[in-house]
Amino acid sequence: MNKAIDTIIKQFKRKLGGQLQAIFLYGSYAQGFYQEGESDINLCIVVEEGTNIHALRRTFLPIWEDYGQVLQRAPLLAPHSAFVRHMQLNPLLAHHIARDGKQLFGAPDFLDSILPPLDVNEAYAYMTNEAMQVSKVLTPELLEPEEAEATRQSLQRIVRRIRREPLTTPESSKQLLARVYHFLNPIIHKLPVAKQWMGTKPSATTSPILPGLQALYKETGKMILVFSQLTPQTILRTDWSRISESMGKQYLGIEVTSTVQLCLSAMFERPLDVFFRKFEHNWGPDFLPALTLSPHQIFRQAARLPSHIQVDSMPNAVLTQDDTALNTIIHDFQNKLLNVQLEHELLCRFEMVERFTPPEPLPGRDTPPTQRIVAIFKHLQWWADYYAGQLKDETA
Repeated sequence: MNKAIDTIIKQFKRKLGGQLQAIFLYGSYAQGFYQEGESDINLCIVVEEGTNIHALRRTFLPIWEDYGQVLQRAPLLAPHSAFVRHMQLNPLLAHHIARDGKQLFGAPDFLDSILPPLDVNEAYAYMTNEAMQVSKVLTPELLEPEEAEATRQSLQRIVRRIRREPLTTPESSKQLLARVYHFLNPIIHKLPVAKQWMGTKPSATTSPILPGLQALYKETGKMILVFSQLTPQTILRTDWSRISESMGKQYLGIEVTSTVQLCLSAMFERPLDVFFRKFEHNWGPDFLPALTLSPHQIFRQAARLPSHIQVDSMPNAVLTQDDTALNTIIHDFQNKLLNVQLEHELLCRFEMVERFTPPEPLPGRDTPPTQRIVAIFKHLQWWADYYAGQLKDETA
């Protein structure tokens, strides 16, 4: 066992006692294709309801000081109810942990009663959306250097996951993304749901420098190029630097996808973004208005945001930074909480939900930072539970 992982298990068992319920290892280390210096170590720790986040932080910070460069991120961290909810909202993650992960602590049947059904369309919608997001790496000139490097690292993680082995030979971003689409395309074209979009007649009007280009969308400062088909050969043969030059600095990046993959991603992974019209149609046929958006999918995406912040991104910030960073953490995550509230306001305006108000307001600036952080976690729990309740009612 990796020394960092072993230390986490020993220290959390010793310090938490009965409050520690389970520890899971998943991702590349669990599957045997961990690449030192590139991969992070993915852990998920489940604790008893009411376990103090700052006690957990005091336990983890010394471990982070010793092994942070190896771990590269903190574990997912959740009280039991939040863990169950997070697994229900993220079936692909739940089945990955159950099938490919390793349970390092806890009852052997811990996952048995909470595994949700996994829809194959949803699983590949997730991967398709991932592929579209990392395709920004084809035009790194439009990205800030840190974002360009982070995007390339994300692409490398996807390729390692697909090939189930470390990457030992240097390859260009083009080559790596072509590998992703070589894997994805045959599977996606066999999905039953994809047949309704595969019959879409390609537009006769296209771009001389981008043969097969069907449509353009703008989304939060990015340009999305939609092709009738996005083959590995298209990715390898296209002069992406020329495309980048023609765009100038007016966009924050370029993403590429195909008609089928855009519709799959939008319908199953990002229905709320379509509902809120975050995709601004710019040229060519508009494929998105014809999609049938399920309230189930909309509520699930709405629930995923606060759940992800509570279980993943906020623990990663709180557990890895000392007291001098607490005020910055509070500022950043109150802003993220505000995004949750703004989404709710829009759903209320569309009469999708009734207005929800958390049981308690967030405390003011005169409250100690440690208490304010606890309060933000509570609000995230309330919001995620609220939307999970809406999802349950819709399913019933």
